[in-house]
Amino acid sequence: MRIGIYGGSFNPIHRAHVEIVKFILEKMNLDKIIIIPVGKASHRADIMLSGELRKKMCELAFEGEDKIVVSDIEIKSKKTSYTVDTLKKIISYYGGHNEFYEIIGEDSAYNFSKWKDYKKILELSKVIVFRREGYVGGVEDRNIIYLDTPLYNISSTMIRERIKNGEDISELVPERVAEFIKENKLYN
Repeated sequence: MRIGIYGGSFNPIHRAHVEIVKFILEKMNLDKIIIIPVGKASHRADIMLSGELRKKMCELAFEGEDKIVVSDIEIKSKKTSYTVDTLKKIISYYGGHNEFYEIIGEDSAYNFSKWKDYKKILELSKVIVFRREGYVGGVEDRNIIYLDTPLYNISSTMIRERIKNGEDISELVPERVAEFIKENKLYN
């Protein structure tokens, strides 16, 4: 099986996340993509919603998508999340005979050489890099695949700001996610 792994804060998940995942699923002919909301992030100290709320929004965003699953592997862990550790757990669960593809944005690729055990990540998986505005390139390696993906001008920060200002977010997030945010008065 060809398995993609896409981790992030998803605070909240938005249309760009969803479109990128669907694009990569098709373009790379993957059998499955695992969406992994981060538990305790290693690289940021900002305040995020609880893992369970972010996981629920991810589930709503990908409802009905058979090849896309949402995992709470990092949320359940009380330790700081590092990609290499999560990747090892996923490989252990699914079996090393499968092909694994870490999915990251160009902004992350730009700093990839600073990640914990980044060379081990490249031994265990290929790394798919999707385009992010304002970034070009990063680490070059035979196991890094730079995809010419569409560019989206959406960020979770932008969405949280709009909510605080009482502005509409319906075009930025999937409909079910917008409803969930409104019903639960998130990010106010």
